[in-house]
Amino acid sequence: MVAWLATHPPALVVFMLMSAAIMPALAHFWPVLCAPVACIALVLVLAGSLHLAAVTLRGEVLSYAVDGWPPPWGIEVVVDPLAALMLVVISGVCLCILVYSISSLGKEIPPGSIGWYYTAFLLLVTAMMGVAITNDLFNIYVFVEVGTIAACALVIAKNSKEATEAAFRYLLLATVGSGFLLFGICLLYLVTGHLNIAFVAQELAGVHQQYPNLIWMALSFFLVGLSIKSALFPLHVWLPDAHSAAPSTSSAVLSGLVIKIYAVVLIKLFYQIFGQRLLDETYMRHILLLMATAAIIAGSLFAFVQLDLKRRLAYSSVVGMGYIFLGIGLGSPLGLAAGIVHIFNHAIMKACLFLCAGAIYRQTRERYVNHLQGLGFEMPITMGAFTIAALSMVGMPLSSGFISKWYLSLGSIEAGQPLFVGLIILSGILNASYFLPLIWQAFFVVDRQQPRTFTLDALPFPMLAGQVALALAVLYFGVWPGFPLALAQKAAYIFLP
Repeated sequence: MVAWLATHPPALVVFMLMSAAIMPALAHFWPVLCAPVACIALVLVLAGSLHLAAVTLRGEVLSYAVDGWPPPWGIEVVVDPLAALMLVVISGVCLCILVYSISSLGKEIPPGSIGWYYTAFLLLVTAMMGVAITNDLFNIYVFVEVGTIAACALVIAKNSKEATEAAFRYLLLATVGSGFLLFGICLLYLVTGHLNIAFVAQELAGVHQQYPNLIWMALSFFLVGLSIKSALFPLHVWLPDAHSAAPSTSSAVLSGLVIKIYAVVLIKLFYQIFGQRLLDETYMRHILLLMATAAIIAGSLFAFVQLDLKRRLAYSSVVGMGYIFLGIGLGSPLGLAAGIVHIFNHAIMKACLFLCAGAIYRQTRERYVNHLQGLGFEMPITMGAFTIAALSMVGMPLSSGFISKWYLSLGSIEAGQPLFVGLIILSGILNASYFLPLIWQAFFVVDRQQPRTFTLDALPFPMLAGQVALALAVLYFGVWPGFPLALAQKAAYIFLP
């Protein structure tokens, strides 16, 4: 089975699609089985993804021609180190979220919608995995659209006025982003006559001097469209409402994974098709650096003034995307590797934070950051997981967030841009300004007239298990970062040889 998977990597995507397709039937006849079946499906996909990652760590790149039609005539699937890393983080983080959802969904969405929720969730996982492994521009667009529709369904699942408005706003802006992406793909097809990424890159290398304005337009369309979808400042306006209004599990997958898959698309398009020389000639790399800098600073300032916990976490996602795009824009192997590894690390950290926020609201009905006094005594497990993930967002040593910021600093020096080291240090201070007060309130602000004693969280075991698993992953990959770092470095040296 393992050997067969190595030669048929699209099987993972097909398996997830089939799992999504059976969810409505399960919801109708055996609704109690929806969550366990979805979790089992993701366990199997995670095992397959880890095997593919082990293969790529040995230096192999897997290529598969769908239905036997070789490229450029047929659809090609490629599992390189970047794709393998994304498969692992998508399946691993989503598994933790689904475990959490076993006990949480019934309190956040109407009971009759739970089966359809899992359908949309697994469709979203399918779309993200498809984007990660496809080597065809049109299929990237198809998977992006499937993922957009599924993500909107996850936002609106709460069936509240706030969620409906946020989902509608998200759908409108995501459609605009998809339009820019499609126009960019059409321009590349007009110039090269191909949709396969490798053939587009090969053809473009010989003809790009004949179409300088058209190339600049295609790059601009890709940058604007994918910046909207990945919520890069200042095109982030849909994100705070969508992530704060959605159910906790939806917020976790949207902020942890969905916005990052578009950064993966940008890496593929910019470095695999256009190459660093064209990015420099058109100043696209410099524009990326400016937008990343603005995202890191402005996102931190916006997060600082938010009183709603989930909105504060949502704006911190804008900062996280700034780090990722900073790594992409540096144009050095270490910088790009740091951006890729931050996709992995930030997915784990941010999913953990949103799950903790959902647990806090479930037990206390509090959603404001100035009402968390003494919560570390009432919910020590949840607040312990929250503290680990928050300190990692700040960049404390022995956490995965520190690894990302360390390598971003090294990448900045390698690229001859030491000023960005100062930006990373400044951003750590800004991150601390809106995360550390929450931790201080939870553990050190206690009413002396009503002294608190530690009591275990009044939460079901699946909710605690999902949070703890992600928090432990933050610590593990902060101490032993070899797995994601090795894959990220191999991917970076493929794109920047």
